[in-house]
Amino acid sequence: MITCPHCQAQNPNNAAVCPTCQAPIPHRYLWAASIRLTPNSKTLNSNLTPGQTLANRYAAQQPPQILLDLQPGLTNDAPSELPDFVRPYLFLTSHPVNVPRPYALLPDGTLLLEEAAIVETLPGVAELMPALLDSWGSATPLRQLGWLGQVAQLWQPCSDEQVAGTLLQLPLCRVDGAILKLLEVQLDTPGQPATLSSLGEVWQPLVETAHKTVQPFLAAVCQQLSTGQIQTSEQLVDRLDQGIEIALQQQSLICELAILTDQGPSRQRNEDMCYPTSGTTRQLRLTAGQPNPPQLLMVCDGIGGHQGGDVASKLAVAVIEQKLKPLLESADTYPDAITVTLALEQAICAANDEIAQQNDQEARQARDRMGTTVVLGLVLGPQLYLAHVGDSRAYRISPRRCQQVTLDDDVAAREVRLGYSFYRSVVDQPGTGALVQALGMTNSASLYPNVQRFLLDEDSVYLLCSDGLSDSDRVEQFWQTELLPLVQGKASAGNVARALIQLANTYNGHDNVTVGLLRFQPTRYAPKSIPMTDGQTSSAPRPQRTQLRSTQNQTRLALKAVAAPEPLRPRSVWPLLLGLITLVGLVGGAVALWFSGIGLRSTAPVVTDPGPIPADLPNTAEPNAGPPPSLAPLTYAVLVDSIFLQSSPDPIGDSTTSLPRDTVVQVLSKQDTADQTRWVQIRVCGQARDGVSPTASAPTTSPDRVLAVDQGWILESQLAAVTQTPDIVPASCD
Repeated sequence: MITCPHCQAQNPNNAAVCPTCQAPIPHRYLWAASIRLTPNSKTLNSNLTPGQTLANRYAAQQPPQILLDLQPGLTNDAPSELPDFVRPYLFLTSHPVNVPRPYALLPDGTLLLEEAAIVETLPGVAELMPALLDSWGSATPLRQLGWLGQVAQLWQPCSDEQVAGTLLQLPLCRVDGAILKLLEVQLDTPGQPATLSSLGEVWQPLVETAHKTVQPFLAAVCQQLSTGQIQTSEQLVDRLDQGIEIALQQQSLICELAILTDQGPSRQRNEDMCYPTSGTTRQLRLTAGQPNPPQLLMVCDGIGGHQGGDVASKLAVAVIEQKLKPLLESADTYPDAITVTLALEQAICAANDEIAQQNDQEARQARDRMGTTVVLGLVLGPQLYLAHVGDSRAYRISPRRCQQVTLDDDVAAREVRLGYSFYRSVVDQPGTGALVQALGMTNSASLYPNVQRFLLDEDSVYLLCSDGLSDSDRVEQFWQTELLPLVQGKASAGNVARALIQLANTYNGHDNVTVGLLRFQPTRYAPKSIPMTDGQTSSAPRPQRTQLRSTQNQTRLALKAVAAPEPLRPRSVWPLLLGLITLVGLVGGAVALWFSGIGLRSTAPVVTDPGPIPADLPNTAEPNAGPPPSLAPLTYAVLVDSIFLQSSPDPIGDSTTSLPRDTVVQVLSKQDTADQTRWVQIRVCGQARDGVSPTASAPTTSPDRVLAVDQGWILESQLAAVTQTPDIVPASCD
């Protein structure tokens, strides 16, 4: 029996709707990952049997490593100390399409993964996605190249987490149409990192059964991998992209578009904004080898209430549309992936700076600053680029599955990316829904848009929406009744958009709501041979991948912590002492340091035995550590004592957050105030070792979303007294 999370009634595990409260019953299918006591010893959960229940909650299915959560309404508490084999999943959270995420760690060491390579075929019945090996021979050339391209994109992130060997095990590579999904990740053997040369050897058997039009191309790629001509994952991605760009020219499809926004039943005005105009519907036939006009779909959700959220969302739409005009007006050829990604990131950053500049001109500070989220889809022939900042979302709906393909830029997701906890353990805690980035809050140097590309060679629907619809998991609850008919061609995009608006207003109703839909139906694939060229696909120089700002491609959002950090805590009472600390800081760094030594600490408990410090992290406890940093802009520092940040350089300003010792920060700028004191603006990068993640408290007065504080201001003298130069530069601040 499965417990309804809404009314707690008991239902058969194949029930789709609770007869007591009429609410949909979530079926969370989990994968019981392999147990690894050490990287060299591996024990599969082969002793599980169908019908067996683990921890009085998880029922084994068939195959038995698929488990169903019988109490989906309960919160999962992450363990205080996470085993080494769990952390790579957390650090790879920025790849939600391809990598599952931890759901629970059972007392016997069994790790349960959600968003795994599992599909529900009937209520209460699930199965694994087919293996890449089983689907390879019947796939189109575009899909074969797309699968290998996703492996190439994952290679560097997996290498960073020492799990790249997972990509060499083809049985762990599962597929859902054009999407590649890892069943689980496994630690590499110490001292034996996976190599690209080995990847070429693993791919060689695939060449023999590949489509004849790509066999010569893939054979050349494998040879270049094996002989060392391709030495980096970036080179491999670019090489495969050359083949994908040619294969894209051979796919025809039908595209249907609809977008609609609504004020909602409880708001006085609509702060959402969309592009094109609300109520637009289109149906296009994109023919291979012919000019096809690009299509742009955009959803913005304003932040700031009466402070101007509607102004920010309108400004974002106008600026992004204007910056993307060169792409939208060109239909002759498909630009390469790097060119498109750069254009999207630059357009989003331009919109951010426009809103930020207006905030600065109007002297808006902290929570008074207007801002907006954004999620957009750009259709370029048989490929879709998705970009987002904030918590407006994109979902991919296939004939068998609905998956959120964007990762919210909020505190909950940041806690997971930094390796502190499981998503289900923190998502319902106060304040974890606060955003950590949105357009307009700061300059674009601190903004990291996320851009993804999807190849369109299957019946699918992509939903873009504001949180007026996605809150309370409404999309996951109703996708089969509302969105699956659109995938199957049994409903129109315009009618489905209106139905989703009504659903959001009925079951949520607390916010504005905007819905954008893109339906794709491939009609014909006319394969032509992919040439084995070693150079560029055109005479024009290709942009460098290192120019990308995207978190998906460049930013590692964590310094690895040795011991598990403490859980999130409410706001500390110590900010009451900020005035005293500030005065002490004015006297001089030495006096501030002396006071910090006699007990002016944060509320974090003292760690008496922090454990061993790894060789690649700075040991901030050493008394003979390096000299204090210069605190020049763009330099890094690590805290040897706790500090408090302010939202603005104001001697009587309010403290916004407490940062514990061992926090790594980057200096952004400096400012002198009227009383001749110098303030420093810093940005939080992560933890050097034991400590808690700096987070913002939950908002107490305004129902509108606010940004979580991961940067702020502090007196230069106070900061200099409690910092030293780190031994390594954290990539999360690059």
